[in-house]
Amino acid sequence: MFFDKLRAGAQGTVSKVILVLIILSFALAGVGSYVTQPKVEIAAEVNGDEISAQELENAYRNERARLESQLGPQFSELLGDPLYVEQLRRSVLEQLIEQRLIDQKVQELNLYASDEQVRNAIRALPEFQQDNKFSNDRYQQLLARSGISAEQLRDNIRQDLSRQLLLNAVIGSAFTLEAEAGLLDRLSRQQRDGELVRLPLANFNTSVSLSEEEAKDYYQQHPEQFQRPEQVKVNYLLLDASSLTAAQVDEAAIEAQYQANLSAYSQPEQRQVAHIMLNKSEGAADKLQAIRERIAAGESFAELAQAESDDVFSGANGGELDWMEQGTLDPAFDAAAFALNETGEISPVVESEFGFHLITLLDKRDAKTKPLAEVRDAIAAHLKQEQAANAFYEQEQRLAELAFEFPDSLDVAADELGLTIVSTDYFSAQDAPAAINDPRVLTPAFSGELRDQAMNSEVIELGDNKAVVIHVTEHRAAAVREFAEVSEQARELALAAKAREVAAQAASELQQAWAAGEQGAWLAEHGLTITELKGITRDSEQDPAVLTALFAMAAPEGESSSLHTLALADGSQAVLKLNAVTTPQDSSELLPQIQQSQAALQGQREYESLLLALKAAASIKYQKLPSIDDNF
Repeated sequence: MFFDKLRAGAQGTVSKVILVLIILSFALAGVGSYVTQPKVEIAAEVNGDEISAQELENAYRNERARLESQLGPQFSELLGDPLYVEQLRRSVLEQLIEQRLIDQKVQELNLYASDEQVRNAIRALPEFQQDNKFSNDRYQQLLARSGISAEQLRDNIRQDLSRQLLLNAVIGSAFTLEAEAGLLDRLSRQQRDGELVRLPLANFNTSVSLSEEEAKDYYQQHPEQFQRPEQVKVNYLLLDASSLTAAQVDEAAIEAQYQANLSAYSQPEQRQVAHIMLNKSEGAADKLQAIRERIAAGESFAELAQAESDDVFSGANGGELDWMEQGTLDPAFDAAAFALNETGEISPVVESEFGFHLITLLDKRDAKTKPLAEVRDAIAAHLKQEQAANAFYEQEQRLAELAFEFPDSLDVAADELGLTIVSTDYFSAQDAPAAINDPRVLTPAFSGELRDQAMNSEVIELGDNKAVVIHVTEHRAAAVREFAEVSEQARELALAAKAREVAAQAASELQQAWAAGEQGAWLAEHGLTITELKGITRDSEQDPAVLTALFAMAAPEGESSSLHTLALADGSQAVLKLNAVTTPQDSSELLPQIQQSQAALQGQREYESLLLALKAAASIKYQKLPSIDDNF
């Protein structure tokens, strides 16, 4: 995609040794294997249309970056689970398959976004916005940097918009009958009257007793409640650049840094130009020369830009571009713009990668350099930070060497580097000490490799110029705690469970008494009262469990009672009696909104049905790919 390419860019180097080996292999094996193009790995095939492994990998990395930004450190923990990583990769592949099926359907239906739609979409892209409006200068710069032509961008945008046309056709055709929406409208405003009796769990805690045998039985029946998680003890050395003291920075170093980086403290010359551009075609240069002659004869450059320029974005503004610095646009365009010296001067016809141009100078700003006195403090702070970073790097390298050379202890590294060994008590992955409570530390601490080999870890970088080396000293596997260790906890949990059972039995007795019309005596005996519920709506301030149960109950018919027993979040019990249901007969002002939201939901269901139908009718072949390392 276009914006992936905007951010991409990598270069490699080839050594002379490798070159010699390649030449030798040519001599021994011939050139056949080198002129043959490598076979592209395929992740899936959709109706004969291939999805490459590289395309899958790019999409996976984009999705991973999005989730990492959204979930933060929690996502790093999820990546430690190979099953989760495989599920995520499979999900991304399914999305690519669905996108390919939609593209094929779009092509089959001849759906095509218009030039005007494409132009408006490009102007609305945030990447091309400056001061909340489209910037043609930024547009041209990003195109030049990405190596993508305007035509390629338009094709990509057109493809996305064409998919959207199909989506809009499916979702936009969905509807909900007014009668259906009206029923939802009336039900959403329904009111219910009832009566509620709460049976607080505290009323039953004092009425139950528990033997030692019952506590042990509970412990044996619920081992998961007494589980001790896997735990380790570690020694660690923490290296922190913020604790390193930088030497005093002298004036000569500040002066040298200033002189070596004058460009960083300078505002280069800037120019604002306007242009008239014609796309490359036969006769385009001659036509532009004729326009130049018309301007020389007195016609307005801005008016001719509006009428003649193929760059419609700047043409609408008289060809005016944003302020530019030398070296930021196409080389030919850049050279011609900075060759102009006087305001109003017009360049000869210039050929760039994008077409032919006439350029006129509108304004210019001279280069400026901040004096040393103005930036001295910032340079000194930078040099101090750089010194500290260098010292940290040197110590980090030495820490890595010592931890490797003396793998059975951190003592030597601590002595040489002047660091303090920190020894922890037992901790689990859920309650690790703050300094090392990081997935990058916890994963090796609990992996088993370090404790099995009784060796130091590698240097683990924590970011912010911090690094740590750990040594696992003791390990305790996850296990059920002994009863003697958790006897009090087991007794409390068993008592609470028994109290809940007694409360539930009491609630059942009350429901039976209420159904028989004998609730008054039962309530008096137990010291409980009835709470009246009048005009309760789905938005009333009530216990969510009570609201859910009340609106799930069937309306009472005749003399029959509608009664329900439920457990509350705190373990208490409640008995509900529904007396009346009042459903409005008229519509509210929310009816159009309800109808619209239901139509949107229906549209989403129909779109999902379309995807299912396309998948069912398609020939989809999955290829088994080698696993890809996620540690990058």
